Amino acid sequence: MGRVASELVWSLLGLGLLLCSWGCLASAELRAPPEKIGIIGAGIGGTSAAYYLRQKFGKDVKIDLLERGEVGGRLATLAVQGQDYEAGGSVIHPLNLHMKRFVKDLGLSAVPTSGGLVGVYNGETLVFEESSWFIINMIKLVWRYGFQSLRMHMWVEDILDKFMRIYRYQSHDYAFSSVEKLLHAVGGDDYIALLNQTLHENLQKAGFSEKFLNEMIAPIMRVNFGQSTDLNAFVGAVSMTGADSNLWAVEGGNKVVCSRLIQASKSNLISGSVISIEEKTKTKQRGKFELSLFLIAPAENNCFLLPSLL
Repeated sequence: MGRVASELVWSLLGLGLLLCSWGCLASAELRAPPEKIGIIGAGIGGTSAAYYLRQKFGKDVKIDLLERGEVGGRLATLAVQGQDYEAGGSVIHPLNLHMKRFVKDLGLSAVPTSGGLVGVYNGETLVFEESSWFIINMIKLVWRYGFQSLRMHMWVEDILDKFMRIYRYQSHDYAFSSVEKLLHAVGGDDYIALLNQTLHENLQKAGFSEKFLNEMIAPIMRVNFGQSTDLNAFVGAVSMTGADSNLWAVEGGNKVVCSRLIQASKSNLISGSVISIEEKTKTKQRGKFELSLFLIAPAENNCFLLPSLL
């Protein structure tokens, strides 16, 4: 249920770098907008980039979205007996301000996600079985794990609070040259440490017990990402947010957002596979260069050249 959290977070990081870089270029003296912009991928990252770049540069810029598969990327649905089910990123965190804005601006509707009661089975017995009564759940958790559940909630909240700073940087078109520098700006050395440790290592150092990690954290990683606690600590932290409350989804499927973003940005969707990107020329203007994008056109089964000025 938390896969969308990871996809949207990394899309947000990429979007932050893209918007910040273009924002600084656009504010330069006598900086003319590009004639063409090519974006590879029509998932949530590519389509949201097209949406914001249209707002940044106006109606005269030609924006091409290059996609080899379905619009939406990992935001996908699967039809079973006439009913659509989320097959990719299925839930959205309440602090995802970009998705909230998209739903509002694009005239979409949000729906709450619902789930049944949770049980944790260790291969021999149920070590935890959720109740519909909050106080009973708290007593069970404290009895078995002490206050580690509360500490874990505070750990996740601290990471989220720091990550929310990214919106402030974006609102001021602040530029970063790498994901690492962006993460350091929002979370300092602690955030960078998450990139260089496994989730298990990080939580062990934070004082969480093996029993708590195996019985509570490992199942969340397995359900959300199909992995163990040996995955990257930052990715694991994102997965933990997918176990939060008040999660929601977009009515009709989360991938609808991508289709609507393409329409709103008036982008040209091109179907095909990008097989090479070749830098042609560079100018003295920082960040301005011409790319030649070679695509395989499915309908004609051949290659054609699409020059895009980025």
